[in-house]
Amino acid sequence: MANKQDSSTAGKQTDRSASIRTIGGVVAIVAVLAAAVCVAIFGYRAYDVYTSQGPTQSARDEATGAAEQAMLNVTTIDPKDMAGFDKRLESSFAGDALTQVRQQIVGSLEPTLKQAGDQVGSTSSRIVRSAPTEVNADENSAQVLVYLAVTGKTPGQAAETPNTMGFLVGMSKIDGTWKAVKVTPLDGIAVQPTESAQNGSTPSSEAPAGGN
Repeated sequence: MANKQDSSTAGKQTDRSASIRTIGGVVAIVAVLAAAVCVAIFGYRAYDVYTSQGPTQSARDEATGAAEQAMLNVTTIDPKDMAGFDKRLESSFAGDALTQVRQQIVGSLEPTLKQAGDQVGSTSSRIVRSAPTEVNADENSAQVLVYLAVTGKTPGQAAETPNTMGFLVGMSKIDGTWKAVKVTPLDGIAVQPTESAQNGSTPSSEAPAGGN
């Protein structure tokens, strides 16, 4: 009788062990499947970031940097080196924006240079802040807000108090290079010859509302 009980007990333990092994195997399989699913999901997300978000981030950074440089170029003016100024404009502007910058800034400074001689002033600028408001990597276009502090300087005089200016810059990637194709001053002021500039003081440093 005792042997039968022992055999029965041993059989139950064997069955239980087999069940545990079976359950363990199922759990292991589920874990492997879950891991495979996680790898697939995260792999897809990484691919999506690289193929979709990556180009957008790159376009955002490049367009913002180019917009900053364009506005630095147009608000940093040395009337004694207009050839260099025009070369910088060509590297940063295109289309109607380039045409208008040349007409409004270069055109207004030429008569001023003749009148003022060595006493003509200059301007320098620095970026205060900037931020893209719209980026389309597929169409290679962007809109960037740029704020600068522009300082005028007249020979023999102390530098003027910096004047903060804001611009909305329309950017387009042309032949692999981001350039400004439209510039809208946030205060609505475009380049105009000023009385102080005609008297030999610092030239106007307002950027044009290009592309309108």
